[in-house]
Amino acid sequence: MRIQIDVGAANDPDSHQWLERMLYLFEDEWHVWDTTGQWNPKALLATTWISGNTRAKEMFVASTNRDLSSGPHERSVRVTTTPEAADELTPEEAVRLAEEPLWILVENRFSDGPFVERVVKELDQSLYNLWNRDGEPIRIDSLGGKGQMAQLVAHRLQKSRYRPRLVAIIDSDQTAPGGPASREALRLQDTCNRYNLPCWVLAKREAENYLPLILLSAQPHARADHHQRVAAWERLTDDQKNFFDMKQGLRTASSGLFNGLSAHDRAILNNGFGSNLEECWKLCNGSAKQELIIRGQGDLEHGIELIRREV
Repeated sequence: MRIQIDVGAANDPDSHQWLERMLYLFEDEWHVWDTTGQWNPKALLATTWISGNTRAKEMFVASTNRDLSSGPHERSVRVTTTPEAADELTPEEAVRLAEEPLWILVENRFSDGPFVERVVKELDQSLYNLWNRDGEPIRIDSLGGKGQMAQLVAHRLQKSRYRPRLVAIIDSDQTAPGGPASREALRLQDTCNRYNLPCWVLAKREAENYLPLILLSAQPHARADHHQRVAAWERLTDDQKNFFDMKQGLRTASSGLFNGLSAHDRAILNNGFGSNLEECWKLCNGSAKQELIIRGQGDLEHGIELIRREV
């Protein structure tokens, strides 16, 4: 996050213990200073919090000497003893929020987690660098399914005075272009909108629909006819690739989107690519950046921007 500390809070003796904890988060490079608005490092150096504390002064100076303009941090928090607006917090609240990792809530962290991490690694290096800092400032979690995601988000919000650091990601489960997203996805999106939390409902059917050819063609433990299946997949239109059930295949097709397929392609795509497709995201097959940009059709960049809103 980008953090601004009011001079009044820094001159309040009751706040000092909290502000010192904040300095360690700057030292670990979880957060940076908000240098917009009333940013005045000289004024902070003269406060009772910094002026009489050699260690605090050293840490403060070191944190302000970093490049504060780069990096993925977009959420801004103002620390004050008299909070009035959204994202204005008392020193204690601000530290407790800043010490929280950013939680990315997905349907299944074992299958969707590698997707999110690979996309960030390929498309946003500054966000990926933060992801790998000591202490895990960004973490992925799940409940083992999509049905309880909206309930968890509401529960987190209701027990906290301030907005937690949380981003939700869910498959749309759409089966055709312009088709409705699943009931669970719509409910999660509505809940997040009510609480001003980022929610990324994937534009394609599911995470596996974003797999680029370089990773899909190297699927681990694939069946003997894997190369034929990949070739048939390549012959699909973009819309068909976007809403094809990659794991289960055409057995789950409920629209006329695939009516024009040849008998050969229909037969080979009928059973899909199987259940271990998430392993493709972990492959070290060189850069997949350009293919991801093409396959993503702008949606992957949209998802990264939603994550950065809470960093």
